[in-house]
Amino acid sequence: MASGTVNEALKDRVSSLDNFICVPEGDGAVALSVQAEQHTIELVDLQKILNDFMTETSARITNIMEDVVSLTDIMKINLKCLEDDVVLVKKYVPAHPGTIGEVRKKYAQAVAPTSQTWNLG
Repeated sequence: MASGTVNEALKDRVSSLDNFICVPEGDGAVALSVQAEQHTIELVDLQKILNDFMTETSARITNIMEDVVSLTDIMKINLKCLEDDVVLVKKYVPAHPGTIGEVRKKYAQAVAPTSQTWNLG
C-alpha cells in the first residue's frame, strides 16, 4: 500500500507541474508556455518600437546639429561684417569732442608738456 501512496503523490506532482507548464485545470490560470510566447511577441513589438524611435531620434539630432553648424557659420559671417563696419566707421568718421578717443588725445596732450619738463637730459 505504501507504494500506491507514493505513486499517487508522484502523479499529483506531475499533474501540478503539467498544469503549470502546459495545460491548466480551469481556475483561469494561463500555462507558462503560453505566457512565455505572449511575452516573446510583446518583446519583439517593443524592440521594433524602440528601433523606430532610435532611428527617428537619430535623424532629428543629425538635423539639429546641421542647423547649429549652419547658424554658427552665419553668425561668424555676421560678426565679421559688423567688425568690418566698425573698422570702417572708426577710420572715416571723425571723433567728436567728448568721445573716448578725444578725451584720450586731450589727456595725452595735457600730460605731454609736463613729462617733458621732468626731462633732465
